[in-house]
Amino acid sequence: MYDVVLYGAFDRHNYGDLLFPLVMERMLSERFPDKKIVIAGLIDSDLTEFNALRTVGIKKALKQSKQDVTVILAGGDVVSCDWLSAYSYLLSDFSFSVFQRTFARYIPKLTEKIIKNIIGLKSDNPFDLTSKDLSSNMKLIYNSVGATAVSGVEGESAKSLSAALNDADYLTVRDEFSSDNIRRIGANVNDIYPDSATVMSSIFSEEEINKKTGEKASSLINKLEKKYLVFQISSGHSAGLEEEFAQNLTAIANKHDLTIVFIAIGNAAGHSDSHGIEKIKRYLDNNIKVAEYLDGGVFDVMNIIKNSECYCGTSLHGLITSMAFHVPRVGLLPKLRKQRNYMATWDLAEMPSGVLPNELSDAIDRAMGIPKEELVNKEQYLTDKYMENFDRISALINS
Repeated sequence: MYDVVLYGAFDRHNYGDLLFPLVMERMLSERFPDKKIVIAGLIDSDLTEFNALRTVGIKKALKQSKQDVTVILAGGDVVSCDWLSAYSYLLSDFSFSVFQRTFARYIPKLTEKIIKNIIGLKSDNPFDLTSKDLSSNMKLIYNSVGATAVSGVEGESAKSLSAALNDADYLTVRDEFSSDNIRRIGANVNDIYPDSATVMSSIFSEEEINKKTGEKASSLINKLEKKYLVFQISSGHSAGLEEEFAQNLTAIANKHDLTIVFIAIGNAAGHSDSHGIEKIKRYLDNNIKVAEYLDGGVFDVMNIIKNSECYCGTSLHGLITSMAFHVPRVGLLPKLRKQRNYMATWDLAEMPSGVLPNELSDAIDRAMGIPKEELVNKEQYLTDKYMENFDRISALINS
């Protein structure tokens, strides 16, 4: 019988979603070696080929847990995530498109009812669990989660969500925007802490990261000897900007004599990076050096970012990885609230955020000009800050 359930969107192939359970399971198993921990998603999944942990469907995980189990929402932008969105990301690209165009558009309520029956939960939202699915002896903890979607919640939905969040035993969020919006609907927030993935450089040694990095990624890292810039963007966010990004990346590669390494951090339906990358590559000058890693291994992506001179991307966990390993970073595009809110809450004030293609060269110069000592001090502060949260969570598990 399980003592702790780590629950979240860990059953889809996205770097950040696969990272949370790796970090939290390691920390909890080291602090509580006698407690039995299970990783739960909406469904059973096996993404171990990407160095991820297997998941058990949440309904099954709760059935196989002790009556006083602690359920931890281990991370991600999960507050107020709706059933249709959560389920659609588990589909193939083709099925995702059909699902969004037909079922989600024309029969959303019936589709939601069917999905809830498939998953076996009754709560209004898949990750905001209530007494409909949890018994009174179970503890519910939100661990530095995102709540971007709460900004659009009004009326009866706001009252319902507020009641669900106020029933939790402990709720911490990862940025000021999330906190403000949860408080706006009348729910309590215990505190604001950095994302739990921020401690990855403290819990995964360089030796372990290198050992778990696949041959393809290792070869790329060794060949380029840190003389490269990592670029990541999803196809949805790059649409219409491909040529402009390519022109600026060409200029940057020539100016700094860097190889441009394209990586895919998002691989789940609706999150794909690879399509956008291919379109940008078509517009690059032939005289610059380009490489890519699109396979999506967790430690591969981590290690490629870790050894780069700069990271530019739309992925929050690409940015958080660069923060953890003292790598200069540039957050792309002003419309991406999740990334901008997090950087505004936790990153150095001078680190570029919300950058447009024509601002890229100047932003990279600014990011790479920040003294290394400031990057190291920021990482140490964030690690120490998150550990305050982990200590409080640990106390609740023991209570």
